[in-house]
Amino acid sequence: MSYDPRDLPDGVGPDVVARLEHRAAQERAARIEAERTAETQLRRAFERAREVELLASIAVIVNETDDALSAMSAAAKIIRRHCGFAVSHVLLREADGAFVTSDIWDADPAHLDLLDAVMAATVDHRFVPPAGLPGEVAASHLAAWIPDVAVNPAYARGEAAAQGAAWAFPIVVGIEVSAVVEFVHPAPMPADERLLQLAPSLAAQLGRAFEWEKVQERQLEDRRRLEEMLAARTQDVVALSRGTRGEDARTAYSAWVVHEVSRLVDEIRPWIGDRGREPLERLDRLIDSLIGIVDGTERRVAGPRVPVVLRQLLSDIAAAGSSDRCIVLVGETPVSDHPVELSVVLLRLAIDGLVSNAVQHSGSRVVELNAFLEDQAVVLEVRDTGIGYTWDQGGRPSGAGGLAQVARLAAALGGTVDVARVPGGGTSARLRVQAPVHVQSMSHDRSTRVLLVDDNDVNRRLAAAMLGKLGVATDVVDSGEAALDAMRETAYGLVLMDVQMPGMDGREATRAWRTQGEGATTADVPIVALTAHVGQAERDACRDAGMVDYLSKPFGLDDLSHMVQRWLEAPAGPTAEDAVPAPADQTADSASR
Repeated sequence: MSYDPRDLPDGVGPDVVARLEHRAAQERAARIEAERTAETQLRRAFERAREVELLASIAVIVNETDDALSAMSAAAKIIRRHCGFAVSHVLLREADGAFVTSDIWDADPAHLDLLDAVMAATVDHRFVPPAGLPGEVAASHLAAWIPDVAVNPAYARGEAAAQGAAWAFPIVVGIEVSAVVEFVHPAPMPADERLLQLAPSLAAQLGRAFEWEKVQERQLEDRRRLEEMLAARTQDVVALSRGTRGEDARTAYSAWVVHEVSRLVDEIRPWIGDRGREPLERLDRLIDSLIGIVDGTERRVAGPRVPVVLRQLLSDIAAAGSSDRCIVLVGETPVSDHPVELSVVLLRLAIDGLVSNAVQHSGSRVVELNAFLEDQAVVLEVRDTGIGYTWDQGGRPSGAGGLAQVARLAAALGGTVDVARVPGGGTSARLRVQAPVHVQSMSHDRSTRVLLVDDNDVNRRLAAAMLGKLGVATDVVDSGEAALDAMRETAYGLVLMDVQMPGMDGREATRAWRTQGEGATTADVPIVALTAHVGQAERDACRDAGMVDYLSKPFGLDDLSHMVQRWLEAPAGPTAEDAVPAPADQTADSASR
C-alpha cells in the first residue's frame, strides 16, 4: 500500500507503518491457513461420514439378505455409486480356483456401451490367480487399483476399453477368497488411497454373508443327516418291537382277515363264469394291495400329483359310471382346459364313491358331473335328481358306508365334502381339494420364444445377454402395457415379468392377461415373476395374479437356465408314466375305498 508521509500522524514514521503492514499480512496469512485447515477438516469429516454411511449400508444389507449373492449385488451397486465408477461386477470362485462372472452387473445408465464392452470381454473369461485384475487381488488378498487399463497388461481386457481405470477387492472367507468385486470407469483415474484402505472393511462385512450362507448349508446338511438317522433308528425300533413283542393285534387281525378273504376267493373261483371274471380280478388286486399295506411294503397310498385336464377326467368318470340303471354325464358348466395338479388315484376313488352313492341311493336315472376352479382349488360336483340324501354338516359320517369312505378320502387329500339337498329335488355332493393350476400348455407345438419384461435398462441388457447365451430367442419390453401388446401379437412359450414397474406392474399385467388373454398366444402361457422380494406374502400375491413361478433377483445364468428348462423345454403334457400310476400304487389306493 502506498502512502504520503504528509498524511501520517505526528510521531509515526515509515518504520512503524512497515511493522503494522507486516503484522496485517501475517494475520491474513494465518486466517487463510485457518480457513484451509477448517475446510480440510470439514472435507475429511464429510468423507469419514460417507465412509461410515457406506459401511452401515453394507452391514444392513448383509443382516437383512438371506443369501450371499443378493448381498453382493446390492453392495456392488452402492459401492460403485460411492466411488463414482461406471460399472461394477462380481466374480465368484469355482472349484478349480478360477474366478468367473456371477452375472451380477450394475452400470451407470450413461455408460451402457462400456457395460456391453466389458461384459462381452469378461463373460467367457476365466481368471486363474494371479492372471488379470481379479486373479491379482485373489492371489494377494489385497485390493488393487489400475489407473489406466490401456497401458497395464494386468487388466487383460484392454481391448474392451481403450482407456479408463479399474479397481477390485477380494472377499476373503477364512483363508480363501470366495469372490472378487471389480469396478471399471471409462476415463483414467488416479488411485484413491482412502478407498483402498476402506476396502478390507467392506470385504469383511460382505464376507459375513458368505459365512452365514455356509452356516445355513451346514445346518441343512446336519438336519438331513439327523432326519436320516432318525428314520433309520425308527425302523430299527419298529423291527425290534416286532421281533420281541410280536405283531400289533390290529395288524395281526387284519392279516388274518386278508388271508381268509383270499382263501374264500380261491374256493369260489371255479364257480365263477366269464361274466364274473372281471370283478374277481379286481378283487384279487384289492387283496394284493391289502397284503402290501398290512406287511408295510406299500406306502405310496396317495400316489403322485400329476397335471390333469378336468374335462377329460369328468368324461372318463362318466363313461365308467354309466350303466343300464343310470346315465352319468358331464354337465354344461364351462371347464377350463388348463391342467391342474391332482392326486388322481384318491380323487377318482372319492368321485367314484359319490357317483356310486348317487346311483344306488337317489333313485335318479341321470347323474351329472361338474367341475369348478375356485382360488387355487378344484370343486368337483356330483348332482342327481332323486330323493336326496345328506348328513349333519357338523361332523363327518362314520362307519363303512360310501359317504364315510368318501369323507375319509377327502380328508386324506386335504379337502372337504359337502352334501346338500337341491331346491326342487335331488342332491348336490361337492368335493373340494387344493389343486394349483398347471398352466403349462398341453399342446406339443408350443412356442420357444421368450418375452422379457423389465423397466430397468441394465437389468434388461443383463438378462437378455444371458438368454442369448442360452440360445433362446428373446423379445424385450420395458412395461406392463408393452408386454400385453407383445403377447397379443406374438406367441410366446415363456414370459419373464418384472413385478415392480411404474404404471402397470407385473402382477397387474399378468392378471389382465389371464382374464382377457386373446390373440396368437393362449392365456395359459407360463408367466414367471422377476422380483427381489421372495417372502411368502409376495409369492402368494404373484400366484394369485396368475404367475406360475418366481425368479429371485439377482439371478445368475444357472438360475435362469433352470427356469427356462422347467417352463420352456419341459414336455408340454404329463407323460404316460405320470398319468398312469404303477399297478402297485393303484391297487394300494383301491384298498382305501
